[in-house]
Amino acid sequence: MRTTTLNQLQELFDLAAQLAKGNIKTQTEGGEREKVTLKQRQIWARVAAYIAQIMNSVASGFDERQIDEDLTKLETMINEITTKNKTETAATTTA
Repeated sequence: MRTTTLNQLQELFDLAAQLAKGNIKTQTEGGEREKVTLKQRQIWARVAAYIAQIMNSVASGFDERQIDEDLTKLETMINEITTKNKTETAATTTA
């Protein structure tokens, strides 16, 4: 179970790191390709760092309650990025 969790977190980390580094230039939002802004890249860097912390926690010990809390916080962070992107896109298209 720990190995599966770490593998899934590694995939998320790799994606977040690629977005943070600017190696991925666009993301799909609402079926449309949107350019990843510098601000979004900074947020993705924070997400990648947090994923790394969770991976370290999972690798060093297995406190299921703490991992659930960490994963919930990670999900919230990712949802915030998505929501901000939708808001920015809506503001740009109406301006």
